[in-house]
Amino acid sequence: MNNKEKLTKARDIEWQAALWGACVIAFSLGSLFSNYFDQLSLVLILLGIIVHSWGMYKIHIRNKE
Repeated sequence: MNNKEKLTKARDIEWQAALWGACVIAFSLGSLFSNYFDQLSLVLILLGIIVHSWGMYKIHIRNKE
């Protein structure tokens, strides 16, 4: 594996750290802003799922090459 591949491929522990960090941030922000975004919560959840899915798909395609 050359240096460029090392920069573009994440290790499992890096993925886990990113995943759990994002989960904690999302939970904390949800708790903090729950009263302000009460009416938009379902729309924001769906938007988050769409954006996350697109990003993970792009990462999967890139790592497959």
